[in-house]
Amino acid sequence: MNPIADALLAVMASRAGDATGARHHLAAAQHHAQTAARRHRQVVEIARLVVAGDRQRAEGLALVHATEVPDDAELLARITGTDTPQDTR
Repeated sequence: MNPIADALLAVMASRAGDATGARHHLAAAQHHAQTAARRHRQVVEIARLVVAGDRQRAEGLALVHATEVPDDAELLARITGTDTPQDTR
């Protein structure tokens, strides 16, 4: 599996209240991201922050990432739980 898919699964598990599943998927995402492109590593870090409950930092990093990789806007919105990466709810 690719690190982005693992990161999304980690966030979904976290939102569902499955802390063990979130940690498992996040560990897999981090493992797969070690040799992946910078883009993948950033997305995994954003997911890690979301799972850790650090929403403000996650959204900040998502904003930076979105300026570098605009095509990831929808993905970032799914991970951070916002309508768009710029939404600061």
